Amino acid sequence: MPIGPSGSQNPIVDAALVCLATVILLLSPSRDNVAVRSMARIGDISYSLYLVHWPVLVYVRAAWLEEPPALAIYAAVAFSVVASSVLHRFVERPFRQGFVASRGRMASGLVAATVLLGFAPSVDIGAAESRVGFSESRRINYGLGSACDFTSGSPPQEIPEACQTTDRPELLVWGDSFAMALVPGLAKTVGEAGLAQLTMSACFPAIGVAAVSKRAASPSFGEDCIRFNDSVLGILKNRPEIRTVVISSPFDAPDSKDFMLLKRRDGTFTEVETSVDGAVEGIKSLVEAVRALGRRVVVVAPPPVAGFDIGDCLERKVRGSLMLGRHSDCKIYVIDYRRMRSRTLELLNQVAVKADVEVVSYHDFLCDDTKCRTEIDGKFLYRDSGHLSYEGSEIIARKTGLAERLIRAAR
Repeated sequence: MPIGPSGSQNPIVDAALVCLATVILLLSPSRDNVAVRSMARIGDISYSLYLVHWPVLVYVRAAWLEEPPALAIYAAVAFSVVASSVLHRFVERPFRQGFVASRGRMASGLVAATVLLGFAPSVDIGAAESRVGFSESRRINYGLGSACDFTSGSPPQEIPEACQTTDRPELLVWGDSFAMALVPGLAKTVGEAGLAQLTMSACFPAIGVAAVSKRAASPSFGEDCIRFNDSVLGILKNRPEIRTVVISSPFDAPDSKDFMLLKRRDGTFTEVETSVDGAVEGIKSLVEAVRALGRRVVVVAPPPVAGFDIGDCLERKVRGSLMLGRHSDCKIYVIDYRRMRSRTLELLNQVAVKADVEVVSYHDFLCDDTKCRTEIDGKFLYRDSGHLSYEGSEIIARKTGLAERLIRAAR
């Protein structure tokens, strides 16, 4: 969404500023008025200001992992005005007038401009070259492989060979991309019991209900998601060796206004507003359906999150890039996490009670009273704003005995 001069996404403030400037011009008694002269000066440097302000604001915003404070934005605007005045005085105006007062000044200006123009792409090139070294820790975590991320319109009829670690796995991981992120660690630590993975990105693990983005997806995705979960249940019915089912997801879509719920009733699909109660009932139906097949179930809560890209922060920290603000250590504040995910935590509490299922959390391992770790022994636990990296999944699974813990907790 475009951002106006005030830094606000709301156009009312910026429109008011334009109206105020127009009123001043109309009511000014003469052109010698200070307000008129000031605005005329801004008009003179407007093209230079147009060229300068954008990269300055971009770099200022990049230095903060979250929205920079108002003081930083105001300072960036002030710097842009000063720099624009210099650019207008020594570069733009001489060229417009068709002369250069001094060859030395002209040469100095060209050198300075060349350095400034060359600096921005060099930053991007340096970042891209550095990013190559982090490609392993930042790669998308598909679990056992990208073939295990099932797509819309192609629900699985059986467990593909690539999506199980043994011919007769005893543990099934079911869910979306957050479930995928669990798999690498569990696969390395579950031992001879083996593991199978049935996952579909953005598909909420529930029966008869799906969370659908109002902006990015269509109702057909919700129908495909519901059919995917039906297919997983059908596969589970035909695989008696699977004893334990692990359900995982961010569980945040049902409490977001950006989503809607698609419910199946008597073979028809109906769109309804998102609600925690509706999501809880869908998860409860899944748990009950799995138990009706004689299997045990456990739910894994999503890892703690923050309002910034944790993987990017860790990468910039290792590179030694400038980072400002309270999150410059790349750790997650518990108070922020609980505030951001308050409804998700409430949803999981209701699932635990109404479905009589254990909800296993990373919180006790990763967090103290104030902060949560995002790296251990220099290894990135996160690959982005919320998903575990391959290394992070394995580190957490090994250090917490996660596979054994989930099997014990399932009921």
